Amino acid sequence: MDPVPAGWGRPSASEYRGRVQRQTSPACAVAVRYLGALASQDWGAVTGCLAPDVVRRGPFGDNFRGAPAYVSFLQRTMPALPGYRMDVDRVTELGEQRVLVELRETIGLDSGPLVTHECLVFEVDSDGLVVEICIYIRQAPQC
Repeated sequence: MDPVPAGWGRPSASEYRGRVQRQTSPACAVAVRYLGALASQDWGAVTGCLAPDVVRRGPFGDNFRGAPAYVSFLQRTMPALPGYRMDVDRVTELGEQRVLVELRETIGLDSGPLVTHECLVFEVDSDGLVVEICIYIRQAPQC
């Protein structure tokens, strides 16, 4: 399990953005803005990053089409995660308005922090809005 630094609470959007290396492309900028809004549970800012017909492809078949359905899911799910924290490790421009983000999500359990390593692939339209998010989770090694 990865160590979690002391004080690993929910960062504000500005604190979150400060942790991510500045990216110059509009696609990277919207992905970073979206993740910062998600981490701080700023639902208006989350919605502002999404195209109305956004498609979210989740790792467990938890797929959503349309910003209202997706944001509603987030509003129900995120507050229920105890001690939630997101740490972005890398943001990579893939070209053609696609961005790969490597991150860790941590929740606090009675037994200690649970860290999940993820990769998210964002597709951004010409208006600078996210039209697709695909989420991939690294599986724990089999022993």
